[in-house]
Amino acid sequence: MTSVDAMVAALPKVSLHCHLIGSVAPATVLDLAAKHGVRLGRTAEELYDHGSYEDLGEFLRVLDVVGSLIRDADDFHRVAYESLTDGGAAHGVLYREIQLSPPGHPGVPYPTLLEGVLAGVRDAEADSDIRANLVVGICRERSGAEAVDLVETVAAHRKGTDGERVLGIGLDYAEVKGPPGLFVEAFRLAARHGLQRTAHSESGPPAHVLTLLDELGCSRVDHGYHVVDDPDITTRCVAEQVPFVCTPVSSDIGRYSGSGDGTHRRIAEMVDAGLRVCIDSDDPPMFGTDPSHDFRVLAQALGYRRDQLAAFTLNAVDACWLDDSEKAALRARVEALVAVTPDVPSAPSPEEGPR
Repeated sequence: MTSVDAMVAALPKVSLHCHLIGSVAPATVLDLAAKHGVRLGRTAEELYDHGSYEDLGEFLRVLDVVGSLIRDADDFHRVAYESLTDGGAAHGVLYREIQLSPPGHPGVPYPTLLEGVLAGVRDAEADSDIRANLVVGICRERSGAEAVDLVETVAAHRKGTDGERVLGIGLDYAEVKGPPGLFVEAFRLAARHGLQRTAHSESGPPAHVLTLLDELGCSRVDHGYHVVDDPDITTRCVAEQVPFVCTPVSSDIGRYSGSGDGTHRRIAEMVDAGLRVCIDSDDPPMFGTDPSHDFRVLAQALGYRRDQLAAFTLNAVDACWLDDSEKAALRARVEALVAVTPDVPSAPSPEEGPR
């Protein structure tokens, strides 16, 4: 293990942008396919073709196949548990707000999904050093009326055993097919029900960020790399300390956070502008990454070291939807773990050459 590997492995992490469907390990996908009599025609090694996900449509097609295989409460229990333990606590994730996508599980009643995921969350918390809550995603490729119906369903099931763990809603899938202005009614309804709000804004124009803030009432933005294309919007977001949850590996493959060359220039521009950036891993196994690796690539490409990487986690503490006392406790845990995380020398600039 290199010194950078040791540093990123030890760093505490707070996860605000990890999709349940996208966090299913290949072997688990094959098990679920066999359980439900579905022939995939691929081995575990062939299941996720990371490079092809430069095409968002191809990625969403695979995502929908995986979602269709998670069908009963036991399935949801398993994938939630594995996502939080092997895909979370094992990488130093202390807290995660899991992004769920009910429309990605056709034919599955929402109560079944919720029952299974909550059982997985409880067991993961009992067995590992992680805590989790839930964010329910609206599919922007569906209608605004369907979005309203989903919000009503979510609100109706927040009572009962752990139902209050559903803290808010999100907005995902292809932005070009569902600009945020189509979902104002659903988001305002969510606000009336006391639900927090976030939304993906990865491929749209910077003005979409204003829609998220001013019309949808979002308290944070998923991705949002294009914000730096508009100096006025950037200045506002810096002043208001709007959190942006960036996902380096997946967004580089999709060419949203840069040119697909691993430079992660957009994230660097966001940090340099003073924006409040958080880091997560989006759909980890689907993109060949994990919570540690997304920190690693920034350490390698941008020379970020312990204090900057820890700042991403502290930003996520501030951006999460825990109450103030819970945030204070989480911040204290993060700061204590950062204090004993080994730092490494700063990377040389290109002009300096290797040390």
